[in-house]
Amino acid sequence: MEDRSGRKPFAIANWKMAMTISESLAFVRKFRTAVGDLAQAVDIVLCPPYTALHAAAQALAGSPIGLGAQNLCATPGKAHTGEISAPLLADAGCEWVLLGHWEIRRHMGETDVDVNRKMHAAFQAGLRPILLVGEAAMERGRSEETLAARLPHLFAECGAEQVARMAIVYEPEWTIGAQEPAPPDYVAAGCRFIRQWIGREYGVGVAEGVRTIYGGSVAPAYAEGLLASPEVDGLGASRKGRDPIAFAEIVRLIATAKWLM
Repeated sequence: MEDRSGRKPFAIANWKMAMTISESLAFVRKFRTAVGDLAQAVDIVLCPPYTALHAAAQALAGSPIGLGAQNLCATPGKAHTGEISAPLLADAGCEWVLLGHWEIRRHMGETDVDVNRKMHAAFQAGLRPILLVGEAAMERGRSEETLAARLPHLFAECGAEQVARMAIVYEPEWTIGAQEPAPPDYVAAGCRFIRQWIGREYGVGVAEGVRTIYGGSVAPAYAEGLLASPEVDGLGASRKGRDPIAFAEIVRLIATAKWLM
C-alpha cells in the first residue's frame, strides 16, 4: 500500500542504549497489540540495542514490522574487538541499519566519508541503510548550504538501485534531546532539498520513491504538524519510541496524515 505520493509511510523507533532483552520483548508484545492493522499501512522499523536484536527478530517473525540495528563497523576483517559487522547484523535478523547518527558523530568523530563506507558495507551484506543527515548545531539556519556540501560525500559511488532501497532521516543536530522538534516548515524544506538533490543525481523516479522522514524530539503532540508536508513521509522517535503506546500513537498519526493527504 502507498499513500498519494506513491510512497509507503515510514516510522522508526531507535532505542539507543536502553531496553534489556526482557524489556524489548515486552515492548514488542504490547506494541503489536496497540498498533494492530496499522502495521500494514506504515513501514515500521524497531532498532533495539545489539544485545536484543536476535530475541526481537524472533518475536517479530511473521510480522510486517521490520528490525534494524543502530550502527555497524565497516572495517574489513574480523579482528575488531567490540565492533559488529554488517554480515553479523544480517545474521541476527536485521533488514535495516541506522547510519550517521549525530551521537556517533560527536562521540566517535565519525565523518561523512566514514558514513559512506558504512553504507557500502551495509549494501554488500544485503542490509538497507537508514541514513541520518542534517546540519550541525553551529550550522542552524543553513540547512540547504550544509546539505549541499554533505550529501555528495555521503552518497559517493552509490548507484541508483542502491539509493532506491534506502530511507533518509532529516535530523538537525540541535533537535536531539530538545523539548520541541524543528518547526514544520523547516523540516519540510530540509526533506524537500534532500529529495530534489537525489532527483538531480539519480533521477526523478528514484527521488519520488525514496522515503524522507524527520527525526529529533518527536512526540505525538507534534506529529500532525510535522507530517503536514507531502515531503515528510514519516517520523523517527527515540524517547517516545521506547513507549509502545506512545509509538503506536505516532504510527497512527503517520497513517492518518499520509492516507488523508
